[in-house]
Amino acid sequence: MPVILRRDDYDLWLDPGITDSARIVDLLAPYDAQLMKKYPVSTRVNSVKNDDPQCAQEIRLVDTEG
Repeated sequence: MPVILRRDDYDLWLDPGITDSARIVDLLAPYDAQLMKKYPVSTRVNSVKNDDPQCAQEIRLVDTEG
């Protein structure tokens, strides 16, 4: 399961000087689902060649049934 961090916790999580896991264990709490947002993105995310902000850009889906 991936870890979802608050922006305020990035520096602590990425600190290479931390050798005691007890200092960051509180960051492993489940993230509040009410704070999450889901939306469709391009199939560009399916290729490791694409590693840019466009991969996370929301796209509009076209209704093909109507």
